[in-house]
Order: sequence, then structure tokens, then C-alpha cells
Amino acid sequence: MDYPASVTVEPSERVANWRPLVHWIMLIPHFVILAVFHIVAWLLAILTMLAVLFTGKLPAGIASFQVMYIRYYHRVLSFVHIIHDQYPPFEFPSSAEDPGGLPVAVNIAVSSGSRNRLAALFRPIYGLPQIVFVTVYSYLVVVVVTIAYLIILFTGRWPAGMRSFVIGFYRAHTRYLAFMYMLTDKYPPFSAAA
Repeated sequence: MDYPASVTVEPSERVANWRPLVHWIMLIPHFVILAVFHIVAWLLAILTMLAVLFTGKLPAGIASFQVMYIRYYHRVLSFVHIIHDQYPPFEFPSSAEDPGGLPVAVNIAVSSGSRNRLAALFRPIYGLPQIVFVTVYSYLVVVVVTIAYLIILFTGRWPAGMRSFVIGFYRAHTRYLAFMYMLTDKYPPFSAAA
């Protein structure tokens, strides 16, 4: 699939059985940072809509922050889900191409040049089907991850199909965010395929 936002994940084969019980404690600092970044990202999304509406251009600094936030969010989320066991670093690279070195790579090709002003105004309405798709998918992921945690407690492994389902969510969610934050004008597919 050729979409300007992509996610690749290198999952761990084995997971320590104890992780589902106390794993979240290690993530408290990341949760605080993500809460702040999340608020800033949505405020910047509104500012981006206004900027594109009035100037026809996507502000580069805002686009860089949005790319950084999406990348950081999915690196932390994949660790929350115990897809891999590498603790996410407190690094915030904003380049469109992922710098690499971590089990989760998020690449976003930001659309440059002039943008359709009217499309910016109606992006929230136009994106409503994607919002529903990603929201329903996220609830299913919560169920799958909860079941997987129970399985990991006893086997130390993620069931492959369940893990693929969750990784598919990362792809769909990244595409959705790239579209809603106006990093791309290409409408995301209703798919979790790579």
C-alpha cells in the first residue's frame, strides 16, 4: 500500500511473564509527556486548519511537531502493549523520515506546497468516517491486548494473529492522524494492511 504515512514494527519473540502486571509503572513519565503532547497536538491541528484556510500553506514548524508527536505516541503505545521490550527513549526527532534504531519506525512524507483552503475547513467532516473506523478499531485493540496480557502471563508470547491485529491498528491510526493533522491530503484507506 502506498500511503505517505507508514509504521513498521519489529516485535519481540518472547515477553517476560511478569510484564503485564507491572509494566505500566515504567511508563508513568511517558504518560505525562504524552498527555501534554496530545493537548498541544490538537491545539496545533486547529491552528493548522486556520493557517491553511488563510494562507494555503502548512506551517513547517507545526508539521514537524505533529510528525514528532505521532512517532513518539506509537513508540510508547507499542511498549504499553508489550509488542517489544525496548523502553522508549525520551527523544523527540521531528524529521519526516524515522531516524531508526528502535523497534517501531514511523515515516511520514509531509505534503508541501500550496494546499486546498476549502478542504482544510471541511477536514473534520470529511474525516468523520475515519474517526469512526479508528475509534471502533481502538476499542477492539483494548479487548485484544487485555486477552493477550492474560496469555503472556502464562506463555510469555504474544499470539501472532493478535499481535498483527494490534500492529495493524498502529498503521491505521498513523494514517488517520497524518490526514487529520493535514500532513497529507491523501484520504487514508479503511485498512490495516502495510
